[in-house]
Amino acid sequence: MGDQESKREIARLAKVYYDRQWMFATAGNLSFRSEDRSSFWITASGKNKSRLDERDFVNVEVSSRQLLFAEEGQRPSAETSIHQVLYKHVEKANSILHVHTLASNILQYGVSKEETYKMVSLPNIEIIKAFNIWEEKPNLQVVVFYNFTNVNQISESIEQFLISHPQYPLPWVLVEEHGPTVWGNSIEETNKHLEAVAFLLDVMKELR
Repeated sequence: MGDQESKREIARLAKVYYDRQWMFATAGNLSFRSEDRSSFWITASGKNKSRLDERDFVNVEVSSRQLLFAEEGQRPSAETSIHQVLYKHVEKANSILHVHTLASNILQYGVSKEETYKMVSLPNIEIIKAFNIWEEKPNLQVVVFYNFTNVNQISESIEQFLISHPQYPLPWVLVEEHGPTVWGNSIEETNKHLEAVAFLLDVMKELR
């Protein structure tokens, strides 16, 4: 899938997520790795996700986070640093989707500024197979990060975690009181992962 086709697909999914109430009030950000893999395209800041088109993306270099291209008046999403860290450290991440589901904002795990993250157990339910994990009762844990006001502090926490946990098995992380950030080999796979994550979070909310 070329860059232009990928922009159209991301714009289509953004409308789907808006209709699911995952991306209200310009919230969330969606991206994909460019064809040459040296940069990524991410939704521009402040855009209503129900009305995106191919012009509503900016191009950012993976290695340096440098802005390479933006239409006049556009700027990168606030969470660009999180996407950059994931593309830098997760080779298989070719698309990243970040939304704000209701369950992800309700769930509380008491993560503090001092510890920056906690590992939280996931229920052993069927939907986990969507992550290509086929082990019976895998007893997985997702990493949940503290929601710093300064997004760069969140991305730094994620980077430190990825460096110290290179075998982290899940294609997603959660920022407490904020939302999940999900990745995959393609936009299609990342969307599958995101739908599974949203269902998992709903189940976790019901189990609390």
